[in-house]
Amino acid sequence: MSDKKLSINIYNLIRDAFFAIPDFTDAQGRHIGGLYGAFFKLKSLLESGDFDAAEFSFDLTDCAALSVSEQTGRAKELFLKYRDFVDVLNVTVDDDFKAFLTDALMQLSPSGKVAELPRFRHSLTVTSSLDEVEEIFTRAKEACSGKTDRYAAFSFATDPSETSLKGKECLGLSLCFEEENAYYIPAEGFITPEYLGEKLTDLSGCVNLATFNIKESYQFFTPKEISERDSGYEETDSYMKEERCFDVLLGAYLNNPLKNDYEIWDISSEYLGITLPKKSDVFGKGKLSEAEQAAVSDYMGKTSYICFKTAPMIRNRLQKTGMEALFYNIEMPLSYILYAMEKEGIIARKDALKEYGDKLTGRIEELEKSIYEAAGCEFNINSPKQLGEILFEKLGLPAEKKTKSGYSTAADVLEKLAPEYPIVADILEYRGLAKLKSTYADGLAAFIEKDERIHTSFNQTITATGRISSTEPNLQNIPMRTELGRLIRKVFVPREGCVFADADYSQIELRILAHMSEDEGLISAYHEGDDIHRITASKVFHVPFEDVTPLQRRNAKAVNFGIVYGISSFGLSQDLSISVSEAKEYMEKYFETYPGVRAYQSRVIQDAKNKGYSTTMFGRRRPIPELKSSNFNLRQFGERVAMNAPIQGTAADIMKIAMINVFFRIKRENLRSRLILQIHDELVIETYTDEEEKVRDILVNEMESAAALSVPMEVDCHTGSDWYEAK
Repeated sequence: MSDKKLSINIYNLIRDAFFAIPDFTDAQGRHIGGLYGAFFKLKSLLESGDFDAAEFSFDLTDCAALSVSEQTGRAKELFLKYRDFVDVLNVTVDDDFKAFLTDALMQLSPSGKVAELPRFRHSLTVTSSLDEVEEIFTRAKEACSGKTDRYAAFSFATDPSETSLKGKECLGLSLCFEEENAYYIPAEGFITPEYLGEKLTDLSGCVNLATFNIKESYQFFTPKEISERDSGYEETDSYMKEERCFDVLLGAYLNNPLKNDYEIWDISSEYLGITLPKKSDVFGKGKLSEAEQAAVSDYMGKTSYICFKTAPMIRNRLQKTGMEALFYNIEMPLSYILYAMEKEGIIARKDALKEYGDKLTGRIEELEKSIYEAAGCEFNINSPKQLGEILFEKLGLPAEKKTKSGYSTAADVLEKLAPEYPIVADILEYRGLAKLKSTYADGLAAFIEKDERIHTSFNQTITATGRISSTEPNLQNIPMRTELGRLIRKVFVPREGCVFADADYSQIELRILAHMSEDEGLISAYHEGDDIHRITASKVFHVPFEDVTPLQRRNAKAVNFGIVYGISSFGLSQDLSISVSEAKEYMEKYFETYPGVRAYQSRVIQDAKNKGYSTTMFGRRRPIPELKSSNFNLRQFGERVAMNAPIQGTAADIMKIAMINVFFRIKRENLRSRLILQIHDELVIETYTDEEEKVRDILVNEMESAAALSVPMEVDCHTGSDWYEAK
């Protein structure tokens, strides 16, 4: 028992229910809507198991409705049948009291029936007896083997490892493979983490396994669908006939990619209607190993029960939306590849990181001195208020309208002034270098582990478009615009005897646009030569290819990439520092040159409006609720998403397919080199020198053949002794 007491004013409970649900009457014509709703809410609260005692009062705190007062009196009559009291009723929340509530609801219900409340219905068995554990795994195999719609769900209880930032220590394993029972197996005695991992691996060969966030479980077991595989991506429905693992997190994410994050309690609430407390609410910030085993066992049993119940529901929704193949053929194998990349990590030299930080500090100090001299005084450059006063009051630079909080010193404001005012250019450089120092020179050091490597986390369920993201630390945001920013890559080096092989897709999203729009001019432009921007400039501005000026090429490049993201004429004018009318003219010329692109954009916007979502070439859906908004700006945003999501999402799918092909090709050819990084359209392999030529061929061939487009996919591949040199 939790030793918690529930205190409720019955009048308030009835009043809230009265105004929240439609009112109805009993056979005698008495209003009972609020009364029924209150008893139902009370039964739901007590079914949660969080209370072992309750206190009820009946004070009429306001006169919201005469009917509410009458129903409160009726409630008191019902409670008096359970026990005599005067003003306040105190009860023990036991089976007798719960039965009383059920009987009261049945009396009040017009149908004479009470809806069953969703709740955990399993019994829990806890054992570390080797014989009993063997029997549990045998029963799991018998219950689920050969049944494609049945799952053996599992969940590892873990604590953070003391020897690794990302590693986990296994405390036990919960299993659920039948409606009535769940099991928790503590890792103790003969029941080691290795033993539990081997039993799961064996089970994966003959039953469907289900869990939440399977990537975290790969530390303890490798499913046979991975260990016995050496082939790349295939468009197959073998998952309908063969046993496969099912990650309810990945499935729930595909079903609704707009949520910022999913946790097991979110899935329980959304799919089962059952409340599972957050882990932190149950155990606080302490370790599970320090909590009572009864609480750990109970919680872990519930997590595997949730996976057991929700896996078929989530899979059914994937089938209905046409994303089952995407889930099994791309997302599930990719989850293991991302785990393997995280495990490998990348070497980051602490001494080089310090040298880089010192170099940044020197330049930052030079900029500070230059800024102070230009301003004629020292001030806090990092204070927007002080900076605004210096620039727009003391120095008299042209300012946007002053607000209550002062002048805006946002990057877009300063970037307009930088070409004419050196102090502003220095401030922008100062900001960029200060961020580099805090984020990378200082920040990365905390993530270097004892093996001298950084093990970032790759996330599959963060972005709405399906792109992989990187956190702790974010290695996908390593700067590329400035030379000093790019130099951070010199810190990252391969192990001895290796080089980095870095392969990058060339203009992948623009090539996908050509394919999806079916524009003959854009497709032929990609078949004509290497420089799509010069070709576009030649066609848009009606000048011979060889006479295209650098400015014309730059403008064509901005239009090319802007169109992919549904850029407006105003946005293009800002990017190119030209008037809106000029930008509009550029875009009109572009659409005249490539009419299929405009037709494509109109088509996908209308399609998304009709369906409520956009779709990639591989069936990934991206809901766009903004298209139905009454707000004009939100609708405009929705239209830009509708134009871009199929392209960006398809690029993400193609990159994932390429990763699957590269990973299993390396495995098939028994190479020692390992895939270690994915950065948007770029893959990095830590490559042994004697395998360098073969790895380069694998990267180029597998990436270029990851999808069949109407234009060639091109990959640039370089090698180097550090990441800077390889890029």
